[in-house]
Amino acid sequence: SGFRGSKRSPPQKPSVSPGDPPGTPPLAPVLQLLQNQLQEKDTLIRHLENDWERSRAQREREERLLVTAWYNMGLALQQQEGGTAPRGLPSGAQSFLAQQRLATMARRARTPHGRAPPS
Repeated sequence: SGFRGSKRSPPQKPSVSPGDPPGTPPLAPVLQLLQNQLQEKDTLIRHLENDWERSRAQREREERLLVTAWYNMGLALQQQEGGTAPRGLPSGAQSFLAQQRLATMARRARTPHGRAPPS
C-alpha cells in the first residue's frame, strides 16, 4: 500500500450523457456515423459538380464545332454557287457566323440554375 503506483483508479464507464436513459448507445458512435455520412455526401457533391463542369465544357466545345461546321458548309456552298462570298453586306444584315456568336454569347450571359456567371 505504500509502494509507488499501487493505487488503482476505478474502471472508466463508457461516456453516456447523464440525460440518456439506461441501455441507450453512447452518442460518440452515432456522431461518427453521421460525420462519415456527411463526408460521403460532400465527396459525392464535389464529384457531381466536377462532372457538371466537364459536361458544360464539352457542350461548349460541341457548340463551337457545330458553328464552325455550319460556317464552313455555308462558305463552301457560296463558293460553289457564285465564286467567293460578297464583300459588302446590306445594312443590318449579319453573316451566319456573327449571328451564331451573338446567340452563343446571349446564352452564356444567362445564369444557369441560379449560379453566378463565370468570370
